[in-house]
Amino acid sequence: MAAMRQVVLRSRPAGNPHPSDFAIEEAPIPQPGPGQLLLKTLFLSLDPYMRLGLDEKPFGGANGVSIGAPMIGSTVSEVLESNSSAFAVGDLVEARTLWREFAAVNDTQPGIRKIRRDFAPLSAALGVLGMPGQTAYAGIVTIGRVKAGETVVISAAAGAVGCIAGQIAKILGARVVGIAGGPEKCRAVVALGFDVCVDYKAPDFARQLQADVPGGVDVYFENVGGAVTRAVLPLTNYGARIPMCGFISMYGIGDTGPGPDQLPWLMRLIMLKGLEIRGFVGAVVGGAKAIEALETWLAAGRVQLRETVYDGLEAAPAAFSKMFESNNNIGKTIVRVAR
Repeated sequence: MAAMRQVVLRSRPAGNPHPSDFAIEEAPIPQPGPGQLLLKTLFLSLDPYMRLGLDEKPFGGANGVSIGAPMIGSTVSEVLESNSSAFAVGDLVEARTLWREFAAVNDTQPGIRKIRRDFAPLSAALGVLGMPGQTAYAGIVTIGRVKAGETVVISAAAGAVGCIAGQIAKILGARVVGIAGGPEKCRAVVALGFDVCVDYKAPDFARQLQADVPGGVDVYFENVGGAVTRAVLPLTNYGARIPMCGFISMYGIGDTGPGPDQLPWLMRLIMLKGLEIRGFVGAVVGGAKAIEALETWLAAGRVQLRETVYDGLEAAPAAFSKMFESNNNIGKTIVRVAR
């Protein structure tokens, strides 16, 4: 039987993931059963949320990865064989197929969808025209309810979600302040249309941020947590909305972080400022309307597509680990597995 390569979890990370926590193994190419498709992976999505599934007690429980099991992840894939009336050989799909070269999946798998061949590029289905785009739209439009003239602050502004969220907020007429790590990332964020970007690595970060939001913050799109969030929250206006997309700076510390306990400070701010904080699943909240809007904006040149692409399945462990450390990735992080 023909073999394929797949990336499996070798050990549970202590803190941020490292390439040594993963292994590349060979496995038989699966055979599709009734109602299934055999898919060839073209592009693999790398997303920070995957880290939440690597602990022994996975966050939320739904995305847990067992030792020795393939890593979770979505892909753009080509249908090689079909036992389904809904998909034909040659169709392109986005599906949850894990970090591997081939996969057999059910045609009723939640979230599986056909992709038009005129997507430019096809990998956009994993970024601006996929879950990150839906998440950005949901946070800015549905939960943030951004209005013209408001000030919006976006952490991890150079990331897959943040860079799209900022562009949507500009379309809605807001003043948009990005937060990113390093001058290169900040320049890229401003090039996407943000009014300004503040480098959180700068020694006077808090002072710079305060100077750039003289009227306070109406919406804070939360991606990071930690020291960045502690600098932003005191600057929020009364009734500010906080779409909570993620908290990447704390993904590797489990349920209890290092002291001192800052929960009293947070609770006090929520009460005094009347903050509205809401977590959400972007693909669910954003839905099809988000993709439709983003397709229109992308075609009209109102939203720019930014990707960082790595080549080869073997590049996935290192590329994923870099997302949690200092890196120069701009926009969506993609692995090109096959052409």
